[in-house]
Amino acid sequence: MSAGPISSVGAQRSVLPAPRGARWRGTGLQGAVWLVTAGLIILPLLPLVYASVRSRPLYEAGGTLTLQGYRDLLSDPAFWRAARNTLEFAVTVTTISVVWGAALAVLIERTDLPARRLLGHLALLPILLPPLGLIMGWTTLYGDGGYLTGTITGTLHLPWDLGTPWGMGVMGGAVAMPVALITLRSALRGGDASLEDAARSAGASAPLILRRITIPMLRPALANAALLIFTISLEQLGIPIFLGAEHDINFFASYLYDTWSNSETPDPASVSAGAVLLLLTATVLIMLRQRLVGAGTRFIAEARVSASQPLPLGRWRLPAAAVATALLLVTVIGPVGGVILASFVTLLTPLLSPFSMLTLDNFHTAVSDPALKTSIRNSVVLGAAGAVTTTGLIAVATLVAHRSQFALRHSLRFLMLYPRSIPGIIVSLAFFWSYLFFVPPGDWLRNNLVGEGVALVVRGIPLAYMIMAPSLARIAEELDGAGRVVGASWWTTSRRIVLPLLRPAIFGSLTILFVAMLNDYEAAIFLAKPGTELMGVEMVRQYMQGTEGPVAAMAVIQLGITAIVLGIGALLIRLNRGAPRA
Repeated sequence: MSAGPISSVGAQRSVLPAPRGARWRGTGLQGAVWLVTAGLIILPLLPLVYASVRSRPLYEAGGTLTLQGYRDLLSDPAFWRAARNTLEFAVTVTTISVVWGAALAVLIERTDLPARRLLGHLALLPILLPPLGLIMGWTTLYGDGGYLTGTITGTLHLPWDLGTPWGMGVMGGAVAMPVALITLRSALRGGDASLEDAARSAGASAPLILRRITIPMLRPALANAALLIFTISLEQLGIPIFLGAEHDINFFASYLYDTWSNSETPDPASVSAGAVLLLLTATVLIMLRQRLVGAGTRFIAEARVSASQPLPLGRWRLPAAAVATALLLVTVIGPVGGVILASFVTLLTPLLSPFSMLTLDNFHTAVSDPALKTSIRNSVVLGAAGAVTTTGLIAVATLVAHRSQFALRHSLRFLMLYPRSIPGIIVSLAFFWSYLFFVPPGDWLRNNLVGEGVALVVRGIPLAYMIMAPSLARIAEELDGAGRVVGASWWTTSRRIVLPLLRPAIFGSLTILFVAMLNDYEAAIFLAKPGTELMGVEMVRQYMQGTEGPVAAMAVIQLGITAIVLGIGALLIRLNRGAPRA
């Protein structure tokens, strides 16, 4: 008799119960993972809320409960201007990124667009490149006195001004577009193409099929991407700092940062009040998104009923490819080239040839200035340590959430996504107050590089989960049952069977998290101090002081480190996928 696959009923009848001690140890480990994950996400927010209703900062005694911070915030005209600018910016970013991402996703996944795979890879660059570097590159090309600004306004006669909420929104839309592209490509890959094939068999043209069938099927994914990008847009700090300051334009996050930095009152409660309002807004948006897409099917694509042949674009094939390529050139490749050029000249201006001002002084300053040099070392150390810590924790937490019977497992799925909706500046402010409130160990963490690392870990939790969960969904649960058949505990099954199969996702998480933590600065903006500087925080400070050349050099150094790490990560993933498995 040949051995066939074990049925679920047969497996249940054949299971050898794990020893009582092993079951208790497994439950204890699951509970510990839940406590650590939930504690990292929830506990730092409590002192922030408390600080917003206290008459004095948490480090001063004698404070009373009051809503004066909220009254000060809501009575400040500058707050309402910042809120209006943020709304205009977020709507612009969401509209541009979703429309562009949807068009590119449909062209790549459903048509015979030339070089569509290469275009798909290039379109993802904005989420892998240093954000401050991209902002500087855009400023170099399209800002006041930029290399291409005169061409746009003078030759093409287009109403363009990068220093307006609308202009910043165009840049933000280009940077956020990959988020929409990833979401919509996943929906297209998991969708059934039989309706499109049937319409094509009936003689419908490709544009008609895309307009009447493909795009309507994408409506849930479009709403999902729009809510996510709108939420992310609310936290934007780098764009208003690099561009808004010159034009006296504040967004919500930059308003809080400026109020904190320039207030006559130390650590004003109005900043904490504003952070709480922004946190509540982001929470409502992510709960709406959770309700829209469903917690249980967020990452699991249904099997496609039928494979679809690419829809022929006909005479529009080459023009579509040309437009897609041109957009990527002017929004990604061009700005990257601009920041690289800015790092090698003493002054970058269209009035003078850059070749007459070539210099390496900017790089010399970046590696010799004590603060900048320290920030490079700290960012690399925290990127590596934070990536390992976050990946290890979330790999096990994902198993608890999806492959265990732990009572609170479903809450982990929401908790691990929740930090994605928390703006980085709120994470930084929350940990600032937490380190002052929870003493010890807050006093040690506040004066140590580890304190900033914890904040970066919290910011990285959603990224790790979004990488782990889809990979785990593709691993058959029957493998867990096979371990239980022989009496293995949950942890033994996870450690010996499931986690080894997750190695490609683990390597991917390590790579992406290192890049994200290397480039992150918002989560540490209130935490960095002399000796614990990070690259992004120091770049913001240097830029606000008028030092642009070394900042461009720092962005290029970030870009170089990012490219090296992505290359190593891709090699490890490829080698691991090709390795034989026992």
